[in-house]
Amino acid sequence: MAIFVDVPVTASPNPTSLPKRVEFEQTLHSTQDGEAIDVAYSLSPAHNVWFEDSDGSLQKQVVRQETVDKAKQVFVDRITMRYGPGQGGMLAVEVSQAIRDSLGNVTPGLVVVQFES
Repeated sequence: MAIFVDVPVTASPNPTSLPKRVEFEQTLHSTQDGEAIDVAYSLSPAHNVWFEDSDGSLQKQVVRQETVDKAKQVFVDRITMRYGPGQGGMLAVEVSQAIRDSLGNVTPGLVVVQFES
């Protein structure tokens, strides 16, 4: 029904060097027990930073499924980030997040991942 963000999404390690498996962590709760949600992480299509899926393919969006209860829960999504085609020289990138609840309502989020030189 409704998803509440108790602690906004963070990335760790941050700053980091690439390639690296980055942990996106946040605390959520729902107005109902056992609510299925989709959590989508997205990157800008223009730059050269990508997500890598389990098959080694480069993606600009990764979606994870979670189940949220009434009690506050910490969720950690581990996603490999790496360089690929696109504009380089990035010092940091924005990772946009969209949490879609069981009714289709979307709660946005954002975290900036900085890169070590």
